[in-house]
Amino acid sequence: MRRAILTTMLISSLLMAGCGNNEAANGSTAATPETGQAATVSPEVTPEPATEATAEPAPEATAQAPAQTAAPEATPKASASAGEPLRQTYFDKLDKIEEGLSDLKSLSDSGVMTDMKAAASKEHERWDKALNEIYQTLKEQLPEAEMAKLKEEQLSWIKERDKTAEEAAAKYKGGTMEGLEYAATLASVTKERCYKLVELYMK
Repeated sequence: MRRAILTTMLISSLLMAGCGNNEAANGSTAATPETGQAATVSPEVTPEPATEATAEPAPEATAQAPAQTAAPEATPKASASAGEPLRQTYFDKLDKIEEGLSDLKSLSDSGVMTDMKAAASKEHERWDKALNEIYQTLKEQLPEAEMAKLKEEQLSWIKERDKTAEEAAAKYKGGTMEGLEYAATLASVTKERCYKLVELYMK
């Protein structure tokens, strides 16, 4: 009887062990889809795609590094222009003012007297502003004695400028062109003075 019970128990335990193995086998099969899901989820969570994503920006960052290397090349150019004589820097500035006057062309070509006068006045304002800037720079740059001489020269030039403009305008005395000629002459004479001061005094 004991033997029969032992045999039954042995068979039962073997059957249960077999079922357990089947469940484990099934579990491993079931685990694969779960791992498959995990694999599907893992791209979102797993560091592998993230690492690849990080690895991709790294080359971009390296690609930017040459751009940063190129920037230093641009800097020497800037420092080279900064290293140029002040004279050349101001000549370039004056040339840019000349080019910038193109925005007044529509006014000066309009044929309307008020527009043409306005264009001439604005042109004179720009050259006058440049002249003042040049004068202030020379004030800082020149020795005191030389600057005192330039100051006298500049006062004489202002009188001469006004006289020249008056004489030019006098040709159209009483006419609509009188004011335009006066403003245009002021602009032209002031422009010449800008270039002359830079040429004679800037270093």
